[in-house]
Amino acid sequence: MKCEMLDVLIEIVKRKSKITTLDLAKKLGSSQQTMSRKIRELESLGIIERETVSKGQFISLTDDGMKFLRKKYLELREVVEHTKSEALSFGGILVSGSGEGKYYVGHDEYFLQFQDKIGFRPFLGTLNIRLKTVHDVKAKDEMEKMKPIIIRGFKKDNRSFGEIRAYHCIINRNIKGAVVIPERTHHPSDIVEIISSVDLRKALSLKENDYVHMEIRA
Repeated sequence: MKCEMLDVLIEIVKRKSKITTLDLAKKLGSSQQTMSRKIRELESLGIIERETVSKGQFISLTDDGMKFLRKKYLELREVVEHTKSEALSFGGILVSGSGEGKYYVGHDEYFLQFQDKIGFRPFLGTLNIRLKTVHDVKAKDEMEKMKPIIIRGFKKDNRSFGEIRAYHCIINRNIKGAVVIPERTHHPSDIVEIISSVDLRKALSLKENDYVHMEIRA
């Protein structure tokens, strides 16, 4: 089916009430003759139905038409989300941290939320990655526009611990993890922290200044 036919179906389903051929033609910038031809094609496929009334013909989707549109929606969503997740990646070099990651991840109030919301028990510590290029920084900024997993902050021993935003990722194309962005951090903006269920340094045989790649997953 031609893409322009989808435009017709979308416009029909957007209306709360039935729509005429003339209305469709005006809305989609088509002639009434061309729209009538498209409508006949859709009707022959059992996707729409026409009802003749005193004011002319009204058009609406059939049950099969709604099933067809839902199917196309799911196919398009899968393609778009897959393409987006494939494209959104960045990397940088491993740099040493101050050990704060281990301290913060080790708090039960954070640890249990990571386990529940991200789906794994995090290794006690974060891997600090310094982004290398302008592309990497821009990709990280795009990631932050995505809907994050929120790890709630808490108060403990007269201290406030801030919220953490987390994003699923694949590290060096084979280990599941998450990029974590604390509400309060001493790191500059070109440093990102990642966590995983394993000690990433050992699992990936990493040493200082080694390159680490992350693919962000919605």
